Amino acid sequence: MVSTLPILCYHNVAEPSASTRFKLLYVSPAKFERQLWTMRRLGLRGVSISEGLRRLDEGSSRRYVALTFDDGYADTLTAAAPLLKQYGFGATCYVVSSAVGTYNRWDEELLQERKTLMSREQIEQWLSVGLEVGSHTCSHPRLHEVSREEALREIADSRAALRDLFGASVAHFAYPFGQFTDDVSQLVRSAGYLSAVTVLHGVARASDDRYRLPRILVDGEKGLWRLLVHLATPYDRLRRRRTP
Repeated sequence: MVSTLPILCYHNVAEPSASTRFKLLYVSPAKFERQLWTMRRLGLRGVSISEGLRRLDEGSSRRYVALTFDDGYADTLTAAAPLLKQYGFGATCYVVSSAVGTYNRWDEELLQERKTLMSREQIEQWLSVGLEVGSHTCSHPRLHEVSREEALREIADSRAALRDLFGASVAHFAYPFGQFTDDVSQLVRSAGYLSAVTVLHGVARASDDRYRLPRILVDGEKGLWRLLVHLATPYDRLRRRRTP
């Protein structure tokens, strides 16, 4: 049997306002809890990307789902973390290092919404309950649109800053906007990360390039049934071309 690992991608665990433009980025706390309850009921366990990839390498990932959160919004701690703890699940949050304690500068204009990011103290709380942080660059740029030198600085300096701030290993990376090129993925590898996740749709398998891992975006506008279909569908039916 081919070893596979679903990697779920969340953004906000909160109720969107009436004026929110991209409601798909929001999963309500009630819906999030139903998802966790259902996973546990199905015999699945949510884990960090570190544990998920370790089990994928060992061939023991069949009952595991990696839970990932992009950007580091405050509700990742206030709404998601208590529910993760309640169900005994792990998770990884990809943090924008220079934006800690601020807001979503990179897409505020597009979204027409300012969303609060976790402070240093809140990230420390996230880590203190056994949850993981990864890097999402220093400032969340489109890495393929900046110079190679700037891209490397964004990738490497973010890891260094997070390690200095929190004493964490910071071994995993998420591409801003999910976008990457061959050169960008090589820069991530050279910066010392062990993996990088994309927004290419699919379920990861043991043979995948660890710097082009697919994920399943949890769409807050879709029902629970759609997520369960993703978790239960054979990996080959969920995969698209691996070039961005």
